[in-house]
Amino acid sequence: MARGPSRGTSVGSALLDLAVVGGIALTTYAIWRLQVNPLGPGRVVVGGAFVLLGPGYALTAALFPREESAVAGTGGRLTLSGLERLVCALGLSIVTVPLLVLFLNYTAWGITPSSVVLTLLWFVLGVTGVAAVRRLRVPESERYRLPIGDAVTEITGTGPATAVIGALFVLSLAVAGTALATTDGGQQYTEFYLLSQDDETGDIVADDYPETISPAGSEPVYVGIENMEGRQMTYTVLVEFHRIDTADGERSVTARWREARYETQLRDGAGNGTAVRVSPPESTAGDRLRLTVLLYKGSPGEAPRIASAYRSVHVWVDVPAGGGGL
Repeated sequence: MARGPSRGTSVGSALLDLAVVGGIALTTYAIWRLQVNPLGPGRVVVGGAFVLLGPGYALTAALFPREESAVAGTGGRLTLSGLERLVCALGLSIVTVPLLVLFLNYTAWGITPSSVVLTLLWFVLGVTGVAAVRRLRVPESERYRLPIGDAVTEITGTGPATAVIGALFVLSLAVAGTALATTDGGQQYTEFYLLSQDDETGDIVADDYPETISPAGSEPVYVGIENMEGRQMTYTVLVEFHRIDTADGERSVTARWREARYETQLRDGAGNGTAVRVSPPESTAGDRLRLTVLLYKGSPGEAPRIASAYRSVHVWVDVPAGGGGL
């Protein structure tokens, strides 16, 4: 197969496309961290290119470092045109991104905006580095180089099918970029949960909550908080017993007893667990109470309302009349 004119053999020209992919990845990360213009067209385009092209193009470049590659068992040569590389990159990205996100679901980081963006970033940069090494290890005359000079002619001269593919690609790019641009802005939250201690192993677990507590005894509960708000937060936690009455199908709090109140400050992404011992009042003997833990952003004031809590969790406990229980 005849080869086109030489386009230079410098390292810079050989790695131009890989540098562009790495630059798009770093730019997307910088925009995401700085929260710059979340719905701006620039963020949509860069973010879409990062998700739809970055992982797949890096993999394509790593798999095909040469302009032409030998086809095993045939003695022939395989040449990928610029359009074919683009389609291959798009297809590999569509396959790779969901697999990476699925992998995160089985890790300690879980699926969060931060973990997804960072995983895609390091994947793209890592595979791009592998592609650069592989490309530089082949002879200079065989290295793939981005055909900038021929790109317009190649894309516009291949008929209406290419125009349709190109239109679909641009549409997909805009949709994916919009999703990336709006994801992290709506995913700021605080995880708030109640834990207990397993009587047999001593481990802190998310079940085996106390079901009976005597006024003469006490039981520890563990309050967990994880800050995913995107900034440092100060929280106030109230631990209370509530007496609940039901009238006409509606529940209402008729009495509340404060067991503990404390403040904690957490940086973004940090979490903590606090042990609090609870003991119901003697006047509640024979009742069924709701042990409620309320979370407030900042200070709720001297008379905090239950309805104004940012988060709340609760468990039900029986208070024995005869002094039994814990």
